[in-house]
Amino acid sequence: MKRTAEITLSIIGVVISAFVGGAVALIGALFKNESFQEQIKNEMENDPDLGAVDPSSVLNAVGNGSWWIVIASLVGIILGILAAVYLKGNKKPKLAGILLIIAAVISVIMTVGVNWLPGILFLIAGILSLARKPKKVIEE
Repeated sequence: MKRTAEITLSIIGVVISAFVGGAVALIGALFKNESFQEQIKNEMENDPDLGAVDPSSVLNAVGNGSWWIVIASLVGIILGILAAVYLKGNKKPKLAGILLIIAAVISVIMTVGVNWLPGILFLIAGILSLARKPKKVIEE
């Protein structure tokens, strides 16, 4: 049985997850830059709408939260690649389906919804790989 749809969805999910993880890693690195932090602090202090907000806590939250998203993206990438390998040649579709569903849950929950698109793709591919049964050949 061909598993083209599951493999394609898994690979697209891996690529999107890698893109999101890379972008968030760049944002996290930018928020660790001293000159960028000073610029953001000055802008936040001069904004009358943000009078009670502490700029240091906001910068720390964004910097630390970005690494959770990067880690969750890496887990999704690894599990997605493993699942695609297991789906290739229809080797272990049940294991691949379970890995894809785990990748979907981790991608969405650990990133607080940032990786929602790869999560949906992983979930669809996981359900497809668990639900599709091979055709039974009836010999006469």
